[in-house]
Amino acid sequence: MDASRRLPFRPGDLSWTIMREPVTGLGAAPTLLLQVTHPLVAAGVQQYSTFRSDPFARLWRTADIMLKLAFGTPEVSERQSLVLRRMHERVRGVSDDGVPYHALDPDLLMWVWATLVKNGADLYELAFGRLTDERRERFYAEQKLVAHACGVPEGRCPATYAGFLAYVERVVDEELRPTETARVVIETRRELPLPWPLRPAYAELSMVAAGALLPERLRRELGIPWSPVRARAFDTLVAANRLAAQIVPARVRHRPVDYLVSRERPLRLFTAAARRA
Repeated sequence: MDASRRLPFRPGDLSWTIMREPVTGLGAAPTLLLQVTHPLVAAGVQQYSTFRSDPFARLWRTADIMLKLAFGTPEVSERQSLVLRRMHERVRGVSDDGVPYHALDPDLLMWVWATLVKNGADLYELAFGRLTDERRERFYAEQKLVAHACGVPEGRCPATYAGFLAYVERVVDEELRPTETARVVIETRRELPLPWPLRPAYAELSMVAAGALLPERLRRELGIPWSPVRARAFDTLVAANRLAAQIVPARVRHRPVDYLVSRERPLRLFTAAARRA
């Protein structure tokens, strides 16, 4: 059976709970940086994206596709898989190092997917406690459906969650490095079209999360500051999410995701189009 036909997730799936929690939003900056410190992913983003001039447009477009793929109706989920493939078909070229790339390369697709899974699981466990080994494997098996719907061939993902963690560690150690695209991501966080005081607050909090979740080598090489004070700030953010989860019912916490999935078009909040309107 085609993997996209086994999506979307539904109540009872671990992914239905884990990937709809607000705490996973703290992973936006570190996840993007993990992606664009891969030189070939960075080349595609640089050459085919308007992320520097209109970063929120890309954010909402990506969120729209991935959330509808995972949580929309079966028809919508399948359609998003096709949309994603059409988008990736045209993204090909040569990196600054002279290496050819194509966005449909299974290795690149798998890395982008892996960053979402790793940071999503890590943040959920920080806020709600470590998953048992059985639940980790169950969550990972569910997430492999997303990988296949994004174009990763079945059988390409590591078989187990432990194998997945080893794969992530290998890519970090052997393939990731600071790129110009990653530096642009760090610089443009200060220029995002957010009203004061949200802009400086978001710029600071995004780097706190990046410092906490990125591997130490990348954090150092990208020049992301880190200190005991910043570590405590991140712990406070996680603790606030933990406390909110004890007070706010899940159906309320998950409403932002439900709203984004229900929209016909991606949200345009803070995008260039929204500012012109």
